[in-house]
Amino acid sequence: MRINQISSVYSNNFYGIQNKRNTNADTISYLGTDGNVLVMNPAARKYFELVKNISNKKVGSKFIIKPKSPKYRDLNILITPDSVIKSNDIYIGIEKPNKTSFKGRLYGSIRQDGDNIDYTMQNEYIRFWMDGMHSLVNEKYRDKQYAPLLKNDYNFFIPSDGDGTRYKDVTTLQNGRTKPASYIPATLNGKNMSLVQNVISNYTKTGKLDKMFDLIRVKPAQGSAYAFLEGLKSGQISTQRPIVFSWGDNFTDADISKIMYEHEKTGSAFTITTIPVEKSQTKSLSVVKIDSFENKTITDFVEKPQDDKFIESCVVKELGKDKCLSAVGPYILSPAVLSWIKEKYINNPESFRSPDKGFDFSSMVVAPALFAMKTGEIPNAQMKLAIIPKDETWSDLGSQKDFSKAMKNITLGAYSHLPSEILESVKQNVDADSNITFNKKSRKIFDLMLSDLNIQAQNVIAYCEE
Repeated sequence: MRINQISSVYSNNFYGIQNKRNTNADTISYLGTDGNVLVMNPAARKYFELVKNISNKKVGSKFIIKPKSPKYRDLNILITPDSVIKSNDIYIGIEKPNKTSFKGRLYGSIRQDGDNIDYTMQNEYIRFWMDGMHSLVNEKYRDKQYAPLLKNDYNFFIPSDGDGTRYKDVTTLQNGRTKPASYIPATLNGKNMSLVQNVISNYTKTGKLDKMFDLIRVKPAQGSAYAFLEGLKSGQISTQRPIVFSWGDNFTDADISKIMYEHEKTGSAFTITTIPVEKSQTKSLSVVKIDSFENKTITDFVEKPQDDKFIESCVVKELGKDKCLSAVGPYILSPAVLSWIKEKYINNPESFRSPDKGFDFSSMVVAPALFAMKTGEIPNAQMKLAIIPKDETWSDLGSQKDFSKAMKNITLGAYSHLPSEILESVKQNVDADSNITFNKKSRKIFDLMLSDLNIQAQNVIAYCEE
């Protein structure tokens, strides 16, 4: 079935549902803020209805539709520019007159606004991790090679802040849950699992994380480093132990124990985990320059470098032609560095604030700390790097597209070091057409709908409460 090109629309409605009948195709189109248009032909409108336009100029148009039949009514279906639902008679998809960007970071929403404190994330994942995930990982998945070699005791920190506008497509689908608490298509002990639990489970595998997990509450939209800095200032974060700092959207099966062991072995004051990237990608990433591949001492750290000569100087030939190293996570900070940051922040907190990014960890914490080491302000200190090997996988799930790609890659054998219960659950909820559901109920209803209506779906995300 051929759908004629959508022509024009009358107005650009930023928040509501704007529609126009296309007389050539007898099709209703729904306008997004960036010009993208959801197309539903007459046959599709008999079975589906648009319930939410979640368009955002920064990330492109997204639409949530629902089946009209009570049989499948619990389903919420996310349609993105890569999604198609079709049969001989039915067509639902997005026309793409404009190129859109899906890049963006994930943050959480542990925040305090006046007297109102959001406890959602504590209820959604912290208790679940303490009750189930921690014990499972300790019993079955604790690292046996490097964890026994670790000498230091550690703190662990996951910054979590912001309102989550760039990832609002998937979180809106899941009834507005904040991003690190957003479900991945896996269950554990019969409960839905969240993104941040993958980070916590990797920490648990080190044998250095107990069942205590403290939340540092911050004001909205203060930036990824604000809770960390406030925790140091208040003494809630100790400066007597090194800290492992990572983000709740870093979806990885990397061996954190090995990274911690390399931190201890090299005597590093500040260890940054990196992944190899193409030189052509570096202008949108945090890039490190090292003295040599053997020593792995970081001499420069630049976020989103634009100087081609500098980028060329960051190429690491041992990794292959035109390969550079991009900083990801986790970062490990020694007591000496923590003490320096605390003192500097207490004396001049505004020195950590960027006019454009707020309290940004990479540019407002890492770069000044490196400069202090090079000038001797932090004496006898060096910043080293650790590299995630090729057989371990890392992804920043900063968008729906990254999220879908990572889940699909699990079905292809990636992330093999994650707990098998998680991997098997994901494989059951991601099908051959890259359609993602989040639990058994979602999968059962979604597959029933496809069969009953004799339709094919590609690259959609479907969700309903278990």
